[in-house]
Amino acid sequence: MDEKKFLTYEEIMALFAESAKMMVEHDKKMAKLWEEHDKKMAKLREEHDKKMAKLREQHDKKMADHDEKMKQSHEECDKRIAQHDKEMAELREQHKEIAELQKKTDEQMKKTDEKLDRLAKNVGGINDNIGFHAEQYFQNVFDKKLSFGDQKYDYMRPNLKYGRKGVSAEFDIVLVNGESVAVIETKSRIHPKFIEELATEKVSQFRRYYPEYKNYKLYLGAAGFSFDGSVIEEAKKYGIGVIRQVGEALEINDSDLKIY
Repeated sequence: MDEKKFLTYEEIMALFAESAKMMVEHDKKMAKLWEEHDKKMAKLREEHDKKMAKLREQHDKKMADHDEKMKQSHEECDKRIAQHDKEMAELREQHKEIAELQKKTDEQMKKTDEKLDRLAKNVGGINDNIGFHAEQYFQNVFDKKLSFGDQKYDYMRPNLKYGRKGVSAEFDIVLVNGESVAVIETKSRIHPKFIEELATEKVSQFRRYYPEYKNYKLYLGAAGFSFDGSVIEEAKKYGIGVIRQVGEALEINDSDLKIY
């Protein structure tokens, strides 16, 4: 079996820096795209409003003229009616122009939406890439460390997968010894919802799919490169350990772990 090649810390950090640079470039492109879109829409709205205002003004004036002229002789009235019909034809033509302008605007907006969708897909790919690097980095750490909380572990099971009868689940890091297991989930950026799901859904899945560990003590951890402000308090509430990178060092908060 080929030996699995792990990225070095420096390679991982270089990839992370490259991903961060890509995110910055993406944000600039998105900002520029939105700015161009807003300018075009503002210009179209301004042109549309001007044309409509002019049409209303012309229409009101023509209708006033028509009413005044209707007071004149029958011959003059017939003449003005003919003039009115002509003017209405012009109005219909102008409305047609407005409809065509609106159609062009809709087409431009559709193209813009398609560009935004492509950019969103690119961002999704970048996020997946960063998530993979976070997973590999922390797997390397715990494969060497083999400890969490006050427990020493015999071995690590990375990317432990379960899949049967249309049901699937995966656990990034599982540390095992004779009496306890530690399940540590990784993510590039940790949100409070991630902590809640770990303490509820992930625990339930692990206990259900791996009955061989039913008599083992179960500890939980969340590892990431960055954290939302309320994550630490959320982790304390659930008794979940927090592992994060601080500069070139690793900070592990696993002093008050809850047994699940």
